[in-house]
Amino acid sequence: MKRWLATIAFFLFVSLIIFLADAGLAPGFFEWVQHTSGGDKVGHFVLIGGLALCLNLSLGCRKWCGLLAGSLIVVALCTAEEFSQLFLGSRRHFDWLDLAADYAGILVAGLAAQRIARQRTEV
Repeated sequence: MKRWLATIAFFLFVSLIIFLADAGLAPGFFEWVQHTSGGDKVGHFVLIGGLALCLNLSLGCRKWCGLLAGSLIVVALCTAEEFSQLFLGSRRHFDWLDLAADYAGILVAGLAAQRIARQRTEV
């Protein structure tokens, strides 16, 4: 259970940010992020990548069909969340670049998780 605490906490944190953005709460913060050069994309990269890193480590870098299971789960979640913006009529809008930043974060996080797991087994 101990190895899952960071993953659960990070998932709740990301969920809170998504909720605040969807509900239009904290508009000053989100406007600042949108107007900061690349801030929105960096946020996607770091938040979704961080979630993938935590989940992959919690799962012990298990693979499914040759791919990291945690990364596949996060890909499914972030893809569904981004595409949901097409149908929910929220204040947010679907953006291919947001999805690309999510995927880039997941890729880098997957590589980092594998490296961390490898170093743990060598010690």
